[in-house]
Amino acid sequence: MDPIEQLKLNLQEKEYPYFEDIDLQNLLLVNGKNVSKASWRGCLLKAASDDQIKVGSIEVKSSNKDYWNNLAAIYKADYEAEQAALNPTAVSTGYRTSMRRADEI
Repeated sequence: MDPIEQLKLNLQEKEYPYFEDIDLQNLLLVNGKNVSKASWRGCLLKAASDDQIKVGSIEVKSSNKDYWNNLAAIYKADYEAEQAALNPTAVSTGYRTSMRRADEI
């Protein structure tokens, strides 16, 4: 599958269109051609824009913001897992120290 098509699938562009093809290409390019990272950032952009709908005097708050933020968290975790697999020596979580206890010296 083409990276642009994968990005469209991840961002659910068929059901919730927001980006044009050139926007998706740029999003992918800016994020190092990494589909997971571009999906994460794309979901954050959709969440930021999906705040409220106003038609005339009627204003409706959208609940999709939480949906896009939750989806962004999934793609962020996928991206971080990919990066950890590529660079297994990097410490990304946990606490490590090179200091020794005073009573061990």
